Amino acid sequence: MTFELQPARDLHDAASTAPTQPASEAGARLADLATLAAATLQAPVAVIATCADERVLMLASHGADHGHGQLSRDHLIVRTWEQHTPLLVLPDMPADLRSGARFYAGVALHGRAGQRLGTLAVLDHEPRSAPTQTQLDALARLARIAATLLEQQHLERRALIVSQAGEQAREAVLVGDRHGRVRWQNRAAEQLFGTQLAGQPVFSLFPLRLQSDQDIAQAWLAGRIEGSQLLRMVAPDGSLRLLDATRSTWRYGSDRGVTLILHDVTEAAHQRAQLDRLAHFDPLTGLPNRNALLDALDANPDWGVALVAIDRFKWINDGLGHVVGDRVLQAVADRLQAKADAQACLARVGGDVFAVACNDARLAADADQDGDDDDDGDGAMVPALVRHLEQTLRVRGHEINIDVSVGIALRSDVRGQGDLLASADLALNRAKSAGGRQVCRYQAAMRTDALARRDLDRDLRRAFAHGEFELHYQPQVELGTGRICGAEALLRWRHPQRGMVPAGEFIDLLARSPLGAEVGAWVLRRACLDAAQWADPGTSVSINLFPAQLVESLVAEVQLALAAAGLPAERLELEITETIALTQDSAGAEALAVLRSRGVNLAFDDFGTGYASLSMLRRFRIDRVKIDRSFVSGVLDNGEDAAIVRWILMLARALGLRVVAEGVEDMPQANWLHDHGCEEAQGYLYAPALDAGALQGRLQAQLAEMAHG
Repeated sequence: MTFELQPARDLHDAASTAPTQPASEAGARLADLATLAAATLQAPVAVIATCADERVLMLASHGADHGHGQLSRDHLIVRTWEQHTPLLVLPDMPADLRSGARFYAGVALHGRAGQRLGTLAVLDHEPRSAPTQTQLDALARLARIAATLLEQQHLERRALIVSQAGEQAREAVLVGDRHGRVRWQNRAAEQLFGTQLAGQPVFSLFPLRLQSDQDIAQAWLAGRIEGSQLLRMVAPDGSLRLLDATRSTWRYGSDRGVTLILHDVTEAAHQRAQLDRLAHFDPLTGLPNRNALLDALDANPDWGVALVAIDRFKWINDGLGHVVGDRVLQAVADRLQAKADAQACLARVGGDVFAVACNDARLAADADQDGDDDDDGDGAMVPALVRHLEQTLRVRGHEINIDVSVGIALRSDVRGQGDLLASADLALNRAKSAGGRQVCRYQAAMRTDALARRDLDRDLRRAFAHGEFELHYQPQVELGTGRICGAEALLRWRHPQRGMVPAGEFIDLLARSPLGAEVGAWVLRRACLDAAQWADPGTSVSINLFPAQLVESLVAEVQLALAAAGLPAERLELEITETIALTQDSAGAEALAVLRSRGVNLAFDDFGTGYASLSMLRRFRIDRVKIDRSFVSGVLDNGEDAAIVRWILMLARALGLRVVAEGVEDMPQANWLHDHGCEEAQGYLYAPALDAGALQGRLQAQLAEMAHG
């Protein structure tokens, strides 16, 4: 037989349960099973095939040309993949062009949970009478053995992935055996309890004398009470910690044990108690809160306010953890208190934002400072505070340098035109949008700009109603061949007076607007219709989803768009970003999972630019990741960018994901990416975003060129 290596994207559902390559011992067993299957039906050929990474693979065979390899889309086993129920017997059929077979008997291989794992097929070049029931029963028994071997490989792979994920989890994880002794723990557990955990009784880690209700704690640890439990323990440093504990039972054959997932909520519990006791004070920092600040402003009508925010505080929280982030906030509060005086009110008004309220004259001096370190002005506070805050912090063994942005609103500037804090917030936003580490004083023009954004939202609604939006497409090419294999749909706004409005002026606002759902639905329908007309039927179209589209109704919306255009599902790719993914509840993830199960591809845009990219790969089943242009631009002269891109490519290979690089602008970049295993790219090197007609022309030219060799 001949087996060609062609994609089989319509069998994608099996990819997550099938191994990409059998281990040597398992492969030998599968080969033996193939030989037994051939002997059972006295046939010359038997094959065990599975589906992995969107390909149908022959894992083992008897009498075939190759022991393993990829089967083409038109191979008999691939074409009959969905017809097994679970048995399919074709005793006398026309000769199959690909395999030459005229007899076929195959059994679908299913796991214990019912998922499709593969096919055990017996083939002959000659027609034959139908197998006897005894032969079919024997073939079914062999199929069950093959399914068990395939599922065992999947379970071993999944166990390894789960173990690696658990090792990196922030929560402490303890795994106990049937005797209640610790057999495995992750790094977070070692940080919480110490390294000498193996073999210790799980009960001993939570002394009953420390628990608020000893009977309930004892019953919960023994498994007689369900749900979560708050447990107390003594850390190696002697501190008393409060843990939110979740228990589950694991089973493997006749063996069983318990798994505890432990989240340290000591600080959170302390904060809640503080909130109960101090309605006007921030529990974390001890500073007055927003309510107390508003009271102080009401009592002092000549006071203005400065809002001080830590630039990129999220990086600290995400990179070093929330415990370190809390310590940073407390250190900032301490430093503010050290430099403030009785003529000012300090407050923490939210997240990483602090407030300094005092006489307008002092804040006016702050806002007018020229940055001279030797002169703080007459009574000025903010310059001295900023310099003090930006000194290096040492928190839990980390040296942390912070920058701050400041927005100042004077009572005299606002003059009844709006909320004082809201005005200061506008100034703070201006300081942050200027790159941070800025001191910005509120001006009436800022409110005008805010109103302009409101007007832009209104204009966008009018533009959509009047059909001013259109789609352009940026080609995506195969780096190895230069062939256009897909195109990303990009929204453009052709304004009747302004002409083509730059996307940067309206896309972000549209993404935050409820109108985004309606525009996104239009983009989906229009892109499917355009793609269905493209000259090359193998070219896919990628669509960026707006956050408001990730709801349960997305499934019906996509199916209607595909049906109306007559576009196969596998030619459509939906792109999500980390920002979108992090804001979605389970309904959005479930909608994407349903669409993917029906053939639609999913892509993760701007991969690597956010802190939760890896966790998003676990939450959303992704087909392709897109390397952000910010990394691609530096692969040739920036070691860090090059290392990040290599890591993304390595990770994608390990997970069976395709990769496309964005923003490729020259051949050295393209060659570097291709040499390091990147399959596809898009950027100005190949083409800017083209209107539908121009892209159609490019595809027609490509087909003509291919036709002429």
